Amino acid sequence: MSTTEDAVGRMTKNGTKRSEVEVVTLVDNTRPWTANAERRWHHMKRAKEVSEARARWYWLARMEQAPLYERVIIEATPLQKNRRWEADVAACYPTVKAAIDGLVDAGVLGGDTPAYVHQIIFNAAQVADCEGLRLTITPVEP
Repeated sequence: MSTTEDAVGRMTKNGTKRSEVEVVTLVDNTRPWTANAERRWHHMKRAKEVSEARARWYWLARMEQAPLYERVIIEATPLQKNRRWEADVAACYPTVKAAIDGLVDAGVLGGDTPAYVHQIIFNAAQVADCEGLRLTITPVEP
């Protein structure tokens, strides 16, 4: 078998870049805020929340050793413990935007423009063991 170094310096056995074959799922156990909530916030609170979310996603990506992707589809799924609150689909967009910025900071994506992010898919919330947000990152052909 041949080996080669992938974009983040790890070796693969089949000669392909790890980022060409690997789907990564990251979960933040912090309830995502919604666009409606964000509209009510003072600009300093918004800046704090965005900064904290961005840092969390940076560290999640680093801890999971997510590879560098050339171009991706990102699937966002809010997680909730029960059906007591059900936000509209895509209401967590501001949180997802901060998460993508954290992925850029971590070197998982080269940027957040259409050259790097081909599509963002928003799923309805799913019942889970925690409140939070799950992002699934799937590579696509550039």
